[in-house]
Amino acid sequence: MGTVVGANRNVNMSKDEIILEGQFEVFPRDKIVYKVECTRSGITYYPLDGVKSNKTLKYIHFGDVVGCRCRKSLDQKHSNKAYLTVFSYPVRKKFFGEKFVRFKNHITFARSSDESFDGNRKAVEKWRRVILHLCQELQLDKKDVDHCPVPPKTRLLVLVNPHSGPGKAMQIFQKQVAPMLDEADIQVKVIQTEYAGHGKEIMKKVNKKDYYGVVIVSGDGLIYEVVNGLMDRPDWKDAIKFPIGCLPGGSGNALSCAINYSAGESIESDPVLHATFILIKHRVIPMDLVMIEQPSSRVYSFLSVCWGLIADIDYESEKFRAIGEARFTLQALRRILSLRKYKGRLSFLPVSEYIPKSSNNNTTKSLHIPTKNRRVSMDDFENGDNDAYDRLRTKSVPWKLYNKKSFSESEEVEEKIDEELADVQESMASGDALPENTGSDEKSPANGEIKFALETENNLDNMVSGNGKPGDTSSVNCVQEVIRLPKSVDGKIPSILPPLDKPLPSDWVTLDEEFVSVAACYQTHLGSDSIMAPDARFNDGIIHLSFIKSGIQKGELLQLMSLLEKGTHIDFPSQYIEMVKCLAFRLEPEGKEGIIMVDGERVDYGPLQGQVLPGASNLMAIQ
Repeated sequence: MGTVVGANRNVNMSKDEIILEGQFEVFPRDKIVYKVECTRSGITYYPLDGVKSNKTLKYIHFGDVVGCRCRKSLDQKHSNKAYLTVFSYPVRKKFFGEKFVRFKNHITFARSSDESFDGNRKAVEKWRRVILHLCQELQLDKKDVDHCPVPPKTRLLVLVNPHSGPGKAMQIFQKQVAPMLDEADIQVKVIQTEYAGHGKEIMKKVNKKDYYGVVIVSGDGLIYEVVNGLMDRPDWKDAIKFPIGCLPGGSGNALSCAINYSAGESIESDPVLHATFILIKHRVIPMDLVMIEQPSSRVYSFLSVCWGLIADIDYESEKFRAIGEARFTLQALRRILSLRKYKGRLSFLPVSEYIPKSSNNNTTKSLHIPTKNRRVSMDDFENGDNDAYDRLRTKSVPWKLYNKKSFSESEEVEEKIDEELADVQESMASGDALPENTGSDEKSPANGEIKFALETENNLDNMVSGNGKPGDTSSVNCVQEVIRLPKSVDGKIPSILPPLDKPLPSDWVTLDEEFVSVAACYQTHLGSDSIMAPDARFNDGIIHLSFIKSGIQKGELLQLMSLLEKGTHIDFPSQYIEMVKCLAFRLEPEGKEGIIMVDGERVDYGPLQGQVLPGASNLMAIQ
């Protein structure tokens, strides 16, 4: 979570650790001169005529900084001064609660050491270039601070669904997201989707070289369109690696919640601010997809497949879309009180030995599988070209270790900054402008020079053995089985799944039951108040399969739903509820009436099967 710098280290740091130092005023306090020092971890400042101590020292951690900008005064009295505004979003504890949230805290330094504005501007511009390098964790040698260029800007394609959820996605982007992206010098092209499937059509045709990645401001439905649009392209192997980011603009916002949750950022308080902060400070992380096959179609899922109670709640709550995410809670109560049951067959290939909960009417077959850990390995995705994303974005300092409070500006000061100061065009801004796309095979700076690192996890460490502990292979009978798929032939993704009308291999588990609900999830969240798979990771190579069998009482279901908010439902002591980690599954519902949802989108009712595609796509997140 970034470099942690304690208060004592700041006070006693040696001269060698200081990259830049100077004397500045802090706007609007023009009568106090501060000594300002810049290290690789942040900026410290204290009154020049005071004693440098924990009480007088102020600190800005680069893990909280999204950008900075040079400015000049609109008042002729201060025409010689050059200003530097640092855009920071530190954390603070909420009143009457234990949670910590980010808040806007922009600090503006003023330099007037030179008599001329140009002299002060040149000094301030050097500080800006150094700060931009350090807050983005770009390589910077101390000897190069006088000559380091301005880092090139990122250019993003932003897709906004104006009809998603309560219909406020564009308003959210314009008022909350766009100002923060501007502070980070991120350029955007915004496209409003006009109809269902528009996002898929856009991604099938977009020139990837024009953008670093795509950001979705909507619910989960538009993300589903983007993923399937990329997979529908002739160059799908490369296209699916196009980084995807998302910001909450719909009702469900499950992936956005999972991203905030993974980064340790708030979901309840100002989720848009926290999600935008993560987008700016992100790393590129591989994200699993799941290939879903039905008799007449194949789609790619990033979130979940639901049948029964959860699917009914999701689809039937559409009539309450205007009330936002509360629609799910309302419909959940309605559906539990009028509970439905579905007869069908559920089969899955477990990651490790499956031990079912006892049941009087269990008709399970293939229960005792030799103890082993399985994982899927796909050369097509794992050996892909990810060289375009080899630079780290800094992670923010953890709030528990955040022991230096930033100098806090009031809203009044923020208004004064905007009213009294104007931005200054960087004089050494050669790296600011995006060059024209030449159409060559070389990666353009918009997609190549802004580089991020792939933060990967060892899939073996995330496999769960029979005793339920991550990575535990202590059993002498435990065997690691790697199901390695060959490279694709004729552009088709290889599969471990037999055709839907063919029997399954003997190492699969099959349950022939009456179910209340079945949900296959690969993200932690299904909504802001529903942590369905709390130990899921973006790239763990696992499908987290949960199912509720007929016989459960309504009171138990209501209690279970209340536990979903914190993810503690996994410890719920009921013989009717099971949660299994698997690599693939098959669902065969009986009858012709019912609802099946894939990533919140309704699909044909009938048999389907899915398999995990480990690390198939790329996500802008922090993990």
